Amino acid sequence: MGAFIMPQLSTFLSTRAMLLAAGILFLSGCASQAPPAEAQTATHPEQALIEDLVLANRMLASRELSVLDAFGHVSMRSRTNPNHYFISRYVAPGMVATSDIIENDLESKPVSGARPDEYREVYIHGEIYKARPDVMSIVHSHSPELVAFSVSSIPLRNGDNVVPIFDIRKFKGDGSGLINTPAMGQAMAESLGRSNSILLLGHGVVVTSNSVYSLVSNVNGLRNTARLQQMLISMGGTWDPNPRRVTAQPNTPQTSPAQQTQQAVVPSGTGGGRGGERGWEYWKQLVLKLTDGKVPVSSPPAPAGASSPDDALKQDLAHANRMLASPELGILDAFGHVSVRNPRNPNHYFISRYISAGVVTPNDIIENDLDSQPAAGPRSDEYQEVYMHGEIYKARPDVIAVLHAHTPEIVAFTQSSVTLRPVVNGGAFIGDGLPMFDIRKFDPRETIITSPALGRAVAQALGNRPAVLLKGHGIALTDSSLNGLISRAYNLRVNARIQQQAIALGGKIEYLPQQPALPPAAAGFDRAWEYWKRIIPAN
Repeated sequence: MGAFIMPQLSTFLSTRAMLLAAGILFLSGCASQAPPAEAQTATHPEQALIEDLVLANRMLASRELSVLDAFGHVSMRSRTNPNHYFISRYVAPGMVATSDIIENDLESKPVSGARPDEYREVYIHGEIYKARPDVMSIVHSHSPELVAFSVSSIPLRNGDNVVPIFDIRKFKGDGSGLINTPAMGQAMAESLGRSNSILLLGHGVVVTSNSVYSLVSNVNGLRNTARLQQMLISMGGTWDPNPRRVTAQPNTPQTSPAQQTQQAVVPSGTGGGRGGERGWEYWKQLVLKLTDGKVPVSSPPAPAGASSPDDALKQDLAHANRMLASPELGILDAFGHVSVRNPRNPNHYFISRYISAGVVTPNDIIENDLDSQPAAGPRSDEYQEVYMHGEIYKARPDVIAVLHAHTPEIVAFTQSSVTLRPVVNGGAFIGDGLPMFDIRKFDPRETIITSPALGRAVAQALGNRPAVLLKGHGIALTDSSLNGLISRAYNLRVNARIQQQAIALGGKIEYLPQQPALPPAAAGFDRAWEYWKRIIPAN
């Protein structure tokens, strides 16, 4: 869900460069036992294609484009066997290396044998390649600006054409909102027809092209078209979706869209030429600067593990703080806090001392009891609102992690009569809305949760829901795991942004029903957590 680009760029780039230069395999799960990636060597018959696919993933996930976040995927049809295509295993696009690339047949089955680390929605790719022999590359993205149009009655216009929408609710599925079966993929490919792009209701977009070089420019262009249309609508007045429309000369034979063929872009390596080539060469240079000029063969290592379970949990909690305060997630600023229950003693939890989330290290972590008193004895550097955490843990034994944030996109819904509703798959846990806590009803002299009694009131307002909105203040969000909490917070912010964008379009909005939670595609592996942990340092 992301939708949803910023200062501290030089620090970020230097950190990422150091990480990406490392040369060991990307570890999945809890930093151990990754599913085996298909090793690609320089002698692979389609090595050039594999390297282009790695570059496309990293370009689209870069800060310059941000078409992909920790989610989404890109594929390329084989240049030697049109009945095969290449796609990454289940990792975040910004971490893809040549060793992560899988070769599938058009049934979306790995040609080297079954494996557990395919994307759930891999059928998007296989079924389009089956139906469209002209398509050579595909991307599936969750860009917020495009998702906003997918749930709005206002059409997204791309030149003189309207981008079609695939409504998964009209087809029998598992209720997840994902295109995770061949039948769903086929239905989506049929809805795509001869178009080069299609919106997926409450989910994202699929864009196709006759080359990966054009694909990167085309999906970026479509996202920018959505941004431009939002601006035009917000300005009011009338507008032309295609002001550079070309008028045919008299007596010129007309061709239908199905008859028109687009010449594939093949980069010369000079950086000049037509739009797709120029863009590819530019973005390629930016990406390769981060990897010493080489296409990565393997993903960077996980951070070094801690020596004890408690130390490992403190390290994870420091990572969680840094992630939430990073530009990539944008959940916390200088304020707010996150905690995690102690798995060895459920009557204790860990939380940082009173500092900003963006500078928390493992050495800043405090262990509290559920009365929010430090287990090691009194100290003066606790957060004022620490009671929110302890009282929620008391009331909800199922809760493992708690976040309190003042994210502006979410705060806006605490001050409005408009209900926060799910408009993207990642926000489906919102259901028909979240409860609201108004501190003025409990203590009109207070503005923050500074006592056990107010903490209990928040916990009561939360009930058995995943989150409670704090009127004019922020949110208290929970989850059954720390990494799940981070993804849920990210998805909640993205959902709020998309809903605000969809409202601004001025049409009717299709809200999503509550959906069942799904386990990670690769057992024990959360690709978003693993990605953010590698690009955002904890020390």
